[in-house]
Amino acid sequence: MRKFVLPALAVLAMLFWSCTPSSPDSRPLPSSDKLSGITYQLNVYSFADSDGDGWGDLRGITQHLDYLDALGATALWLSPVQTAASYHNYDVLDYSTINPHLGTEADFKELIDKAREYNIDIYMDYVLNHSGRGEWFNSALSSKDSPYRSFYVLSDNWQADVAAGKVDNFAGATNPGMGSWHSAASGDLGYKGRLHFKLDWKAKTITVTETTAAVQSSNPSASLWLWIGSAGLVGLYQTGADIHEITVDVDTDWGFLVRSSSTSWDGGTKWGSASGAVKFGEPLKLDNTVAADITFGGSNIWYFASFDASMPDLNYGPYAKASESPAFKALAESADKWIKMGVNGLRLDAVLWIYQQQAEANASFLKQWYDHCNATYKARGGKGDIYMVGEAWEETSKIASYYKGLPSLFNFSYWWTLKDRINRGSGKDFARTVLWFRSQYRQYRPDFIDAIKLSNHDEDRAGNDLGKSLPKMKLAGAVLLTSPGKPFIYQGEELGYWGGKNNGDEFVRSPIRWTTEGSVAAKALNGKVDYNMLTGSMSVEFQEKNDDSILKVYRRFARARNTSKALSLGEMAEVSCNSDELAVWTMTYEDQTVLVVHNFRNTPAKAVFTDYKLTKCLVSNGEYSAAKDGTLSLGPFSSVVFEQ
Repeated sequence: MRKFVLPALAVLAMLFWSCTPSSPDSRPLPSSDKLSGITYQLNVYSFADSDGDGWGDLRGITQHLDYLDALGATALWLSPVQTAASYHNYDVLDYSTINPHLGTEADFKELIDKAREYNIDIYMDYVLNHSGRGEWFNSALSSKDSPYRSFYVLSDNWQADVAAGKVDNFAGATNPGMGSWHSAASGDLGYKGRLHFKLDWKAKTITVTETTAAVQSSNPSASLWLWIGSAGLVGLYQTGADIHEITVDVDTDWGFLVRSSSTSWDGGTKWGSASGAVKFGEPLKLDNTVAADITFGGSNIWYFASFDASMPDLNYGPYAKASESPAFKALAESADKWIKMGVNGLRLDAVLWIYQQQAEANASFLKQWYDHCNATYKARGGKGDIYMVGEAWEETSKIASYYKGLPSLFNFSYWWTLKDRINRGSGKDFARTVLWFRSQYRQYRPDFIDAIKLSNHDEDRAGNDLGKSLPKMKLAGAVLLTSPGKPFIYQGEELGYWGGKNNGDEFVRSPIRWTTEGSVAAKALNGKVDYNMLTGSMSVEFQEKNDDSILKVYRRFARARNTSKALSLGEMAEVSCNSDELAVWTMTYEDQTVLVVHNFRNTPAKAVFTDYKLTKCLVSNGEYSAAKDGTLSLGPFSSVVFEQ
């Protein structure tokens, strides 16, 4: 292994070289020359507004393809564009239509066709874990005979079904790890009139009867209570060793519960039904685990949602035969439509949760989905294989096996490692760690495509994580674009955006400011826009005129990646260095090699190269100088790439 050695002499006679930052980055490359695989992630609703209604749209993207081309993009990952209930579109109501807020199907086709002229592919975001509460869901709840009944994770008695292993989308898990069951009650669940309640606390049963007896007030000395509709907490009277009773007027639209604490719902103190509605005059068994509302009729079916009640999980049945399920076939039919239209890739949302973190089940499902979509793509005449990347938000060691199902996965560990090392000012083990990630993936798929990234639409922005430091943000972008894999740039990172999720996800989904003055596509964000961040100096117009802007750094490094086979397609090799602040590696493809050096610290760094040429700089950011004796000096948070 070639090594750096710190110079014995502090000062040597030096000759200096530097990369000319001249403006080749302002001239887009011919489309055929793009090598990098750079993908730009954009939120359609906040990227660009073509018609002045304040809502980002598909035509806005088409109008800014020059900008994306200059950034070196070879693909665009669009946030979901299908008809949905919310602004972010992750609660899809119709997988086969375009959300009218974003445009028309003709607008989408135009974007696909125009982007192709720039050698830019379109990737759709596909939500397979769950849908919104639309026609499919409402029909599924309406009748056991609905053609959509099997599309969702439904149960009349979910606790018993989970314990018995009957919930297919848990793939045998009894604790899904995230999400909850929600009542999808239908029919008349409530009651208005006078009722007598008799609670047998030893048998844990309650008997309810209609009555004309006198009403009793709540017992202030009660040890057991009812929780009933508008009446709230009602104390029962003890009439026997384990018998507690009361007669009250009831007016509730949902039913009632029994409580063994007047102040807390925790620790099993809420008692409800485990078997459905109460029948007058018949004892109903109580339960404090499921503790479902005790209703007076109707249907109280339950559905499971990994994320939110507005996004019920889809059900694909036993994972080995998922592709035979009605839900799979319906989703696949919708995907076929878009692939045949010209879509060349899919980003799959929340793949950990399709079968509730069960890796074998999820990988099996994903392989079936990929194989179906790839067959459609090839039948269309697509070049090579369709690109498909999964969002498995977990550490590398826990998601590596998902490569058995997909060719590409987002590498969240990459960003977690990079921000940690930059914030600690230590680059020494960065390349070694990246190589370890890659070794884990290679075990499952030799031709894996490592989808590397900084932040995305669900995370605090990279700028936030780096303390809003522009030099650190420039460094992070330079590292991303000189690392092995397929880099994803999230909307606004190239402009130095920051933002945190504490006050809402919208603050990490800020619109692009195209000009120093004028409006932005902010209507979808419900006023949650940080205009203290989104100033004129953050705009594309301002940064295009400033050679030292972060936008220009991204463009220069993207251009270098797009023109260097070694940088874009090469294999990484760690270069040992006893300078803790430096991250150093080579990238080699066939007979081409580049040397990559980054200073992760806010102070100058210096090292000596004995076996590398420092005479031909491919790209740089910040300050550097190289001497004849191999001494390389780097300024704070600076980067340089040399051709060998």
